[in-house]
Amino acid sequence: MATQPALERTPELTRLECQGAVVQSSLGMLFNETVPVKILLADDDAVSRSVLRRTLERSGFDVVCVDNGQDAAERILAPDGPRMAILDWMMPGKDGPSVCRQLRACASNPYVYLILLTSRDANEDVIMGLEAGADDYLTKPWNPEEMKARVRAGQRVLQLQDRLIHEAHHDGLTDLPNRAFFLERLVDSARKAQDGKDHRVAVLFVDIDRFKSINDSLGHLSGDELMKEVAQRLRHAVRTETVILRKEERRHANRGISDVVARIGGDEFVVLLDDIDSVQDAVRVAERIQAALEPAFLSDGQKIFITASIGISGSDGGPIDTKKILRGADAAMYKAKTFGKARYEIGDPVGDAAAAHLLKLEHDLRSAVEKNELEVYYQPIVALDDFRITSFEALLRWNHPVLGLLQPDSFIPLAEETGLILPIGRWVMRDACRQMQGWNRRFAPADPAAVCVNIAPRQFEPRNLVQCVREILEEIGLEPRFLELEVTENLTMQDAAQAGEILQDLTGLGVSISLDDFGTGYSSLNYLHRFPIRTLKIDRSFIAQIEHCKESCEIVHTIIALGHGLGMKVIAEGIENTAQMELLKILRCDLGQGYLFSPPVPTEKVSEMLMARLQGGTLEPQEGNYERKKSAVRIKSWNMPSPSLGRAN
Repeated sequence: MATQPALERTPELTRLECQGAVVQSSLGMLFNETVPVKILLADDDAVSRSVLRRTLERSGFDVVCVDNGQDAAERILAPDGPRMAILDWMMPGKDGPSVCRQLRACASNPYVYLILLTSRDANEDVIMGLEAGADDYLTKPWNPEEMKARVRAGQRVLQLQDRLIHEAHHDGLTDLPNRAFFLERLVDSARKAQDGKDHRVAVLFVDIDRFKSINDSLGHLSGDELMKEVAQRLRHAVRTETVILRKEERRHANRGISDVVARIGGDEFVVLLDDIDSVQDAVRVAERIQAALEPAFLSDGQKIFITASIGISGSDGGPIDTKKILRGADAAMYKAKTFGKARYEIGDPVGDAAAAHLLKLEHDLRSAVEKNELEVYYQPIVALDDFRITSFEALLRWNHPVLGLLQPDSFIPLAEETGLILPIGRWVMRDACRQMQGWNRRFAPADPAAVCVNIAPRQFEPRNLVQCVREILEEIGLEPRFLELEVTENLTMQDAAQAGEILQDLTGLGVSISLDDFGTGYSSLNYLHRFPIRTLKIDRSFIAQIEHCKESCEIVHTIIALGHGLGMKVIAEGIENTAQMELLKILRCDLGQGYLFSPPVPTEKVSEMLMARLQGGTLEPQEGNYERKKSAVRIKSWNMPSPSLGRAN
């Protein structure tokens, strides 16, 4: 496999390009103090320069000399430039402090330890030099032992910094690059594809088959050792000169290249092949990986045989969509598992096979609770007369390890179809009750808030739901009156008689019932007044048109009057602007929910809201909340940044 051409060093290079090359070439040197760091010495005085050079070289340091500041800056910014520099303060053209400022302005460049050398020893000069970016300051005439001690101190700083960089970009167990390193390199490859023609890449997702059962049988310590050996075999299988020959080097083939092999999860690895001829190059790598894993692994004298399922996704020579190529490889890997493991499959980076993607999503969803990937966000519900928080609606999010933060509409239908909604729904209810119990004890002992949890159709069964609610309330110790269950209008009317019995049993436990999305279904008023419903929630579709559509306004008015006539509170969901809110107040709507007040927020932000509430704070409306990526929750004069989220009330 041929060598990848060296990239020209420019200030625009990514941090990965700048730091990665230095880390790979110098980590071994810097972690071992017996191998000195290269030092640049800049001094226009030939005698002083010569003496200082001899002093450092006698101590084993590699010294490069220049006689002016401009050359010093160019040498340091060059590829593989020195990591430490001793700069004379006074030099022609560009003095030492000016060189310091120039280097510190290059944020993407690897850190260089800078020592200023000068006869100026006034406090203001020392401060000026340090503020210019120098790390240390040495006055003339200098003492040789002090000089060497300061250089060694700088060397230790560089060692620590490079170690931190390395740890931030590498997996702690296998020392392979980690997810962050891989994604940065993939983005860099996509940038190259935009700049040049016919630049192809491939991504391979490698998942070790049955590793969980192997890990459980061997024990985690032996499993970790086994994973280290797997990583070594993968590294050698990919970084081999004979795997791929670059198209422009086939006739000469005298250089090798290292492609990225990263560990992104417990038993998951990913490979990036940059600048390949075709996807067949990736197929050859996949075959080498499978061959490398064939020999038995030894664990305490026991032979262990391991296989891998590999998904391949390659670009077509045009612009690279990093998300699509990742999805393609991930879906192809899961397809390989589905078709029998110990094999590879080639995916489509543009339009993944929908079935494979859904199968992969289902597989991931089954382990999402166990892996702690699910997270409950909370959207406050406020009283429209004084903007005081009365409760929070629990809204589920999935922190998928590959696809990022997923909204409920992208996985809840799948959960309902597969039956996973039952364990997931139970987990959401338990977590929401646990959080609310803690919040009320800490922030609202005299005026507790409630939490609203949505109930899916598959959960709405007589035995399962009532028993589930009872067990969770007893386990957590939350008073039932602080739990409100939201059911949809259509759900209650599918079997109104049975729904009435379930709702009566639930209210018998002491919980409240809220009828969600009211106005969009086919409620029977005859049953509605019989159901033990405490709250009606007006569907967002009516609120969105209330300003401009007379019919929507009349419908909202009617629902509010109906709710009040039946002794129910009424919530308007999806309030996005002040005009909607003012109309709802005129129509005597009790409660409001929507981006005008706050987007859904994670638990730590709820704690801040409740602390402000405890101090008399209210959740005032703010139009800017509807700008999803720029939204902020305001409690009086206090602002709280919020994450970018999808559809919410």
